[in-house]
Amino acid sequence: MTIANALTALRGALLVPTILAVLGRHWVAALIVFTGALATDVLDGWAARRKHQVTIVGQLLDPLVDKAFYVGLFSALAAVGRISLPALVAFFIPQLGLAVGALVLWRRRGEFAAEWPGKAAAVLTALAAGLLLLTPHGIWVFWGAVGAQFIAGAYYLVRRATTRTLAEAPPRTPPTRR
Repeated sequence: MTIANALTALRGALLVPTILAVLGRHWVAALIVFTGALATDVLDGWAARRKHQVTIVGQLLDPLVDKAFYVGLFSALAAVGRISLPALVAFFIPQLGLAVGALVLWRRRGEFAAEWPGKAAAVLTALAAGLLLLTPHGIWVFWGAVGAQFIAGAYYLVRRATTRTLAEAPPRTPPTRR
């Protein structure tokens, strides 16, 4: 167990207290626990890259925990009326697509690195979650995050589906001289 993977596991463990705080409408407690979970997300990425602790388990576990965390958090927010059920479904659709796509690409290529559209969508999603824990008016940022998730999904679909690995590329033939 690397430090990065331990931080990811801690983030997963913080999901239950976050959900319980939301369901109990303890907004400050939910925001504090969520902020702690968000800190583990930043720190696990830093530890994995800076301490050379990138592992196969971490490459799979980190995005899985992120998806589970936000789906769980937004589900709890829907349960208490901070977001509507259609809004939750709209968020869930690109999450499912991104998760399945990441697993397929990881299986095909042995890696799947986040790129700027995914990172931007993640930042907007974290901002939306934090604002929704503070006020119901954070719904506008939530819808922006949903849109960003769809854009990131489309970006990855086009970019990754059209990129070949070295093993998949056709053999190169030397240019002919005339």
